[in-house]
Amino acid sequence: MEELSLIMFSLISNRSKILTISTNLKLENDIKVQYGTEFTFELQFSNRNVIGFNLYDRSLRSCHLPTMDLSHFVFSIVQADQYRKIDKLIEYKESKGWIARQYLLHFLAILHKPDVYFFYRNPGFNADCISKTMKGVTVKRLCTYGQFEFEKTMKALNYPSEIWFDTNQFTSHESLSKFYIQNFDYLILANGFLVTLDDLLLMNCKNIFVQHSRLREKHLNIYLKSWLRGQKEELEHVCLLANQVNWEEQIVPFNKDIVLKGLKYTTVPDDVERLFYYSVSDTNGKRVKTIKGGYDIKRKDGKLVTIVLKKYWPYFEMYVWPNDQ
Repeated sequence: MEELSLIMFSLISNRSKILTISTNLKLENDIKVQYGTEFTFELQFSNRNVIGFNLYDRSLRSCHLPTMDLSHFVFSIVQADQYRKIDKLIEYKESKGWIARQYLLHFLAILHKPDVYFFYRNPGFNADCISKTMKGVTVKRLCTYGQFEFEKTMKALNYPSEIWFDTNQFTSHESLSKFYIQNFDYLILANGFLVTLDDLLLMNCKNIFVQHSRLREKHLNIYLKSWLRGQKEELEHVCLLANQVNWEEQIVPFNKDIVLKGLKYTTVPDDVERLFYYSVSDTNGKRVKTIKGGYDIKRKDGKLVTIVLKKYWPYFEMYVWPNDQ
């Protein structure tokens, strides 16, 4: 039985649910909960099949979800589809009287408690809408696309360890600094975060990806030297892009000689490929990255870091190798 058919079967009764659990059906990565114009559950299986369950009301189809407590809201329509397969779409009226939380707990049970990622794309979103729906469910990654109340949302989602922020919602540098010092496993900062050296030195994250920064070679050199002095012990991977001050400014790649000034390093040829294993999945659900070339630097304790710079863009990557690689 295909995954979509098996999941539909699990919804028939409690007995069919138990039988589905016994098949040991599991996801490749995680279950994505998306809060937007619909309340969606996205399930990705190991054979690359992606199944989506959309809960919606036809009256709300062209707008956003109601800004209300969804713990008692029963969506009138359920749409289940296997992505990229038009003939695999099933739509039916919700007859079980289930709210979003019941669907979520059901999927977590039949799929043997996968990690949960929470995405929201609704400008009217607030934590009160989903606090009861997500109660007791540990969200591993929070991805946001708009303004929201940080502390309230983090609490409602049981403090995710992985963060992807598209917009800077912090109203003061103090609140932003408090955010940076938290121990996240994965941090992605996109629009609205113009990261400085001081910001970078504050971050206590294993994996950092910054799309916009004012960082130049001298700042990266200082950051590298701070790591060589034994700071940032949990650091695993850093990816930084510098942006233009204005559109007329010429795009200049980072100068290797300034980035690595005063450091002893070994140049790895570009045709040498090495596999780096992350402790957490990246945005594509991958845990392995092929590194080509780079510059190797060893710390006094024997810890190895590889620096990768792009030739045509101000792009900096730092890979800290675990002792067993």
